[in-house]
Amino acid sequence: MRGVEHRWRRIAAAFVGAGLVGFSAFAPSGVGAQGGESAKKAPTIWHATAFVRGRVGIRVIDYWSKGSNMRARTLIAGHPITTIVRGDLYLVLDGLTGRGLEIRRSKEAIGDDAKRIRPFALEFEDLIRDGGEKIEEVEIGAVKAEVWRVTDSSGRRKLWVTTGDLQVPLRIETFNRASADTFDLDYSGWAFDLELGADFFSTPAGFEMSTFEYDDYLTKSIEGPVSAVPILYPDLLHGNQPR
Repeated sequence: MRGVEHRWRRIAAAFVGAGLVGFSAFAPSGVGAQGGESAKKAPTIWHATAFVRGRVGIRVIDYWSKGSNMRARTLIAGHPITTIVRGDLYLVLDGLTGRGLEIRRSKEAIGDDAKRIRPFALEFEDLIRDGGEKIEEVEIGAVKAEVWRVTDSSGRRKLWVTTGDLQVPLRIETFNRASADTFDLDYSGWAFDLELGADFFSTPAGFEMSTFEYDDYLTKSIEGPVSAVPILYPDLLHGNQPR
């Protein structure tokens, strides 16, 4: 237990150093913001780094978003993969091969944009929607947090989230009942209202792009893999599927 506390203090230090101070300046909670209701204006620009650990190893993902636009960067089997979601477009770029996909997003995915405070790190909202309950209040270094949990037919999720007006996830532990797999996800480096370049969500030059309308992409997918470039955030392309 002492080792776990020590690891959490390191996570908390990274969290505080990257922008926790000042969160009290705005007041929509993560739950309320999901429905589009907020007492005060929330940040429009977000950043966080996710550390995912599971059977396949460790994956580090950087996220940036401005409104409904998102840019995510991760390394998969030596391939630097960048995902850009911009308006009605979903783009995936492989920095190693120089190839990419540009797909028109579904109407459902575009409609979902207005329902969330940001396009990533929505595990707390998902847990609330699935009937999660608060089981504990803890302090992680200088950070006050709540522990929430949900158990259902798919497995078990346990989540640590900051307290206060705006609740952002710190850690998620997931057990998948069907596969008996477990994985952990830690968020660090939370920051908001950063200065982003005007072309930050634009399509970079120099990529060989394959372009599809949404229905054409679905038809092509039925026939077989459309591309070796992976679709990592299917909900942002297809929309949230019924649970």
